[in-house]
Amino acid sequence: MKEDKFKSFVAVLVAVVTVLGATTACLASVAVSTAGDMDFSGLDASIRAQKADIINTIKAYEHYRAFTTYKRYDELGYLLYDPNADEQTALRNRALQDEAWGVASGLTSFFIARYINADGQYDLERELQEEWAHDAQTQDLNATPYFVQSDAERNRSSFLTANMITFAVAFWFLTVAQITEKKIKYLWAGLGILFALAGIAGILIGRFML
Repeated sequence: MKEDKFKSFVAVLVAVVTVLGATTACLASVAVSTAGDMDFSGLDASIRAQKADIINTIKAYEHYRAFTTYKRYDELGYLLYDPNADEQTALRNRALQDEAWGVASGLTSFFIARYINADGQYDLERELQEEWAHDAQTQDLNATPYFVQSDAERNRSSFLTANMITFAVAFWFLTVAQITEKKIKYLWAGLGILFALAGIAGILIGRFML
């Protein structure tokens, strides 16, 4: 009767170890799947960041080009003024001057005046930074957290996969204990229990500490 109870107890332990091993495999699989999702999200954020950077750079340089053209025509208007010119030349210069300043005035709508510094230069870097900040507020452009999480999930999966070996060893010891008739079976059963407990600790570490 005592022998039957021992074998029944070990059979229960074998079933528990089998379930725990399957649970570990499931957790490892979930971690791999999560890592894949994080990779996809990180790649998506990287693409959005590259797109935003390209668009902002194109727009900023268009504004900068409009500003430099504006400056050229504005300066040309001043250069056309000649206080020593005769009346006919002065009239012709005034017409050219009005034309140059007219073009310059029309160009002011093609750049953003607040990016002009006190020294009269266009702050291209400031525009790029502000546009990037605006994009970052409206969409996710930071891929780093996703890739960090992906690495963490892969490490978790590797740890849990390795932990399955512990349950395999526990299963082996318990199986040997179940088929052994001699008293050494208690040693095998004890070792099986120890490895099973180590596997449970591995699940807890992999699930909550990695």
